[in-house]
Amino acid sequence: MGKILFRIARLKIMGTLVGFVFAYLPFLIPIKKIMQNKKAVSFYHPVASYPNHILIIPRRIARNIFCLSENDFYKIFEMAINIRGANNDDFVLLINGGKRQDVMQAHFHLFKGNLVLQKGLPKEKGKIILRSDKSFWKNISSGLHDLLKENGISETAFSMFIQFENDVEPSIYFI
Repeated sequence: MGKILFRIARLKIMGTLVGFVFAYLPFLIPIKKIMQNKKAVSFYHPVASYPNHILIIPRRIARNIFCLSENDFYKIFEMAINIRGANNDDFVLLINGGKRQDVMQAHFHLFKGNLVLQKGLPKEKGKIILRSDKSFWKNISSGLHDLLKENGISETAFSMFIQFENDVEPSIYFI
């Protein structure tokens, strides 16, 4: 059932409906929730591409990540960090935008692994060290346009990921 609903959700016309359901009727979605708060809900991806692949979806209508407020972003990042918990494994928070976004509702992919190693990316290329203080995480949404522009990334097709490694400050990469 989850796979069928996922295929329907991928239709471009369904983006607003998906956002509406997550915002106002999340109890109707046949998923096993991992965690939820007033701003987001998380659950295992119905068509997982990665180990321990979790989706985090804002509980508001937002066609893409540029529609999210600073507080929405902070609560989503906070949820990702809480889901990761005390786990010593590396984790990735992946955000696709523009043409790389399959479902026209803002969403985040959280999964185990290290994309820097998997993709063979140079450790320093495209890397932006993040401060783990609350103000940075809240302000990333308002500075996202500038962050993409500074790194020569188009808003019409991008993938941005935050790599969480054990005992290392999180880093942003673009692929």
